[in-house]
Amino acid sequence: MIPLINFKFQNNIYRKKILSGISKNIKKGDFILGYNVSLLEKKIAKYVNTKYCISCSSGTDALLMSLMAYNIKPGDVVFTTVYSYISTAEVIEFLGATPVFIDIDPATYNMDSSDLANTIKNIKK
Repeated sequence: MIPLINFKFQNNIYRKKILSGISKNIKKGDFILGYNVSLLEKKIAKYVNTKYCISCSSGTDALLMSLMAYNIKPGDVVFTTVYSYISTAEVIEFLGATPVFIDIDPATYNMDSSDLANTIKNIKK
């Protein structure tokens, strides 16, 4: 078996630096909304050439923040792929909207545009 990622090799290279960074953050106690979080957001914003970057604690929170930015609310319908984690539907329901599942295109694993179009037509009826 060929490993996809050689974590042992990476661990040998970065272990001391990672543990040192974690230790410093724990000693400072500012690992939630602290200096390093702000620094990370600034570096990511610069890297993707945008004015702002907001980090969050999880992918679930990232999905929730995205839906909130679009003002998703009760009564809305949000189309999502069936090929995903439960959090995708969870955050839609959390905001009171209705998740509608769309199949994937087996060639790309993205949402199938034909299934999406058919589902939209059926909902409008």
